[in-house]
Amino acid sequence: MLIAAAQAAESGEDWKVTAALVAAALAFLAHMIVLLVNGRRAHQERLRELYAAGWAAVQAYKEMAFAIRRRNGEDRANERVRLSEGMRKIQQDLDYHEALIGRERSGRVAAKYRNLVGKTREIAGSIIKRSWNEAPIPSDSDMHSPEIASELAALKPFEDGYMDAVADELGGRPRT
Repeated sequence: MLIAAAQAAESGEDWKVTAALVAAALAFLAHMIVLLVNGRRAHQERLRELYAAGWAAVQAYKEMAFAIRRRNGEDRANERVRLSEGMRKIQQDLDYHEALIGRERSGRVAAKYRNLVGKTREIAGSIIKRSWNEAPIPSDSDMHSPEIASELAALKPFEDGYMDAVADELGGRPRT
């Protein structure tokens, strides 16, 4: 390119050199913009997946309040192992996501997630503890457990707070 510039300067065609340099600079700038936009999109997608997985871990913990009540009463020993292993995995997921979300740039999302996890462990955890001490449900008509759903409804403000913080962070639309 420098040789072409020198030859063009000698022949009085400076405008060709200038045009080539401007075109190269514009191509470089366009390439850099594409890289920045794609990098931001990838980052947003990674956060979206992280926040959704954290949400799923909280919902799995809540579901254990129902699962323990629905355990098989005829095979209590195996059910204890199955459900406690499931609970161990869920606890691990909650801790993992709490740590990762806590390391993200948005302190608000991390604080709301910590609040949500803490309240979920408090409310759903007390239901889970109580459910272990109660007999398994004896019939299909008891599957709905409206009393458990009613107790878990106390988590709604904490769930809404987390989801609103996530929407703000990702530039999404908050719930209406």
